[in-house]
Amino acid sequence: MVKVSPSVMCMDFMDLKNQITALDNAGVDLYHIDIMDGHYVPNFCLNGDIMKSIRSVSKTPMDVHLMVTNPTDYIQFFADCGAEYISMHIETLDHPIRALKQVRDLGKKAGIAINPETDIFTLKYILDYIDMVIVMTVVPGFAGQTLIPSTVEKIRDLCRMFDDAGKNIDIMVDGQVKDSTAPMLVEAGANILVLGSSGLFNRYKPEEYSQAIKWYQNL
Repeated sequence: MVKVSPSVMCMDFMDLKNQITALDNAGVDLYHIDIMDGHYVPNFCLNGDIMKSIRSVSKTPMDVHLMVTNPTDYIQFFADCGAEYISMHIETLDHPIRALKQVRDLGKKAGIAINPETDIFTLKYILDYIDMVIVMTVVPGFAGQTLIPSTVEKIRDLCRMFDDAGKNIDIMVDGQVKDSTAPMLVEAGANILVLGSSGLFNRYKPEEYSQAIKWYQNL
């Protein structure tokens, strides 16, 4: 079954508690927490306080996506805030193995995010330390962009790489996941879908979340 991770940055913060409750009742698997520093990407988004607020009303695991220039400076902090997964952009890491081991040493699952233009060859020699890869299908930083078609083939290439290496690594897709794109993303090999404005929050009312979530999970 495909896992679903709604993007918290796309929720209505004035109604966050009610939306979290509705999503929990709908059976979501994770909550996607985008952390942006205004430097690596030209935007600011979310923080540890929001994670703590979510944890106070929900037991659903959170996956933290660090879109920041110095991600290793924040691993401990977001682990303490309740992250289950901590993912860093390969483009920001001088020593990725050290960073991934740091995440695992804290008892968390270690993820690597790759931008649309990044060659997956950079991951070939660090697969032993990765639990999940986030494939960005848009340029990171803002919601509502158009999916970059070449990223679908990148998912297939990653699956072949994992199979050849005998690795069972999750592939999360982040960016323009909706009813018209999700089937081909799952067919290509993605098994975790980040749902944002176009795939969930601008399309469905809270009372419709359960139907929508189950549709994605059953792809």
